[in-house]
Amino acid sequence: MVLFSTLSFSQERCGFSIGNNLKQLKNPNWIRQQAEFEFQLREFQNKLKGENLRVTDKVYRIPVVVHVVHNNSSNFVGGDNNTNISDEQINSQIRVLNEDYRRKVGTKGYNTNPVGIDMEIEFQLATKDPNGNPTNGITRTFNNSISFDLQYENQKIANIIHWNYEKYLNIWVVKSKFGTIGYSAFPYDSDLSGLDSTPEDVAGQDIFDGVIVDYQNFGTCCGTLKNYYNLGRTATHEVGHWLGLLHPTEQTIPCSNDFCDDTPQIEKLNESLTCNKMTSVCNGVSRMNMIENYMDYSPDICMNIFTNDQKKRSRSAIQLSLRRKRLLLNLDPIVEKESLTITVEPNPIKTVSNIRVLFTGEKNVSISVFDIRGLSIYEDNYEGQRSTLYGLKTEKLRTGLYILRVTAGEETSSQRILINK
Repeated sequence: MVLFSTLSFSQERCGFSIGNNLKQLKNPNWIRQQAEFEFQLREFQNKLKGENLRVTDKVYRIPVVVHVVHNNSSNFVGGDNNTNISDEQINSQIRVLNEDYRRKVGTKGYNTNPVGIDMEIEFQLATKDPNGNPTNGITRTFNNSISFDLQYENQKIANIIHWNYEKYLNIWVVKSKFGTIGYSAFPYDSDLSGLDSTPEDVAGQDIFDGVIVDYQNFGTCCGTLKNYYNLGRTATHEVGHWLGLLHPTEQTIPCSNDFCDDTPQIEKLNESLTCNKMTSVCNGVSRMNMIENYMDYSPDICMNIFTNDQKKRSRSAIQLSLRRKRLLLNLDPIVEKESLTITVEPNPIKTVSNIRVLFTGEKNVSISVFDIRGLSIYEDNYEGQRSTLYGLKTEKLRTGLYILRVTAGEETSSQRILINK
């Protein structure tokens, strides 16, 4: 077992930086891919500069399969120091992902930071396997390996078992060999729109695409979880990489760029075991570190912030990575209705709510919010939509009664909503 000191942690929280360096050594085109990806992202994000003015946005609901790769020959499930972790432990992790990515009130994923944001991404264990059969979204596979090197053996792990990356986010739970507690593929590992990749660029990524987490840092209960990283935030952090987010700075490059303007540049990551405030001086400017950001290295208890620029970057990355985009296109559609039906969940609303919009076929959708006097507050328009969920943002709406109006094609439906902050 890796031991913790009282001053700093002796684990490598995330293998992303080391893995990225390894790929640069193995693939001469890797740096070109990174540069091209960042260029495309900047171009795409420039088109989204006004997105934070919207009152609605589509909620991405991502199906997840959790592959438990264990060395328990009896196949016994759950219990202390058992790599074959329980369903309850897995379900606790999915719950944390949804609390963190939806900034849910009343949970550890909520914050009142002015730049904190609801990412409007939800995760659910898959209900159908690749053959269309019912599943609980969990696989269990015995393997003789006692543990795995997450950076060097991610392909080996994926070769043991994986489901179609264009239909599922694959998360593997294994025992880590050298103390790295999480590792993730990145969008530029995969096919990129407009990028002429060579076979060397994508070789291997066809085998591994997803997130790997050490079994003692997965979820919040039921097994032998390690101190300081026992609230499920390792998976939150690694899924952030899978969505295209970077560390606030790289360990070997002080004040490097994560390409998000609302996350302060910092000299180093929080590699302590505390939530004590940290300051950095970058380009002659002193700033307070955002140690609460999920992409830092802080202990789990400190973390509860994604920012608006991180949201825009991740949603841009989803659109630019063809594999990520195909995953969203392949999602099972929400059940249609013969006539337009809208439901606001929950209502009254404190901070986060979904608008469930159901109709038949594909239509242009308009979502408007009016005050009780009938004055228009916001209007958002979406082309070529099917029945789906939209997130309703309430940060800029005062407490009170409003009218929500949704138009889909030639049909219109309205509903009263109460903002109760």
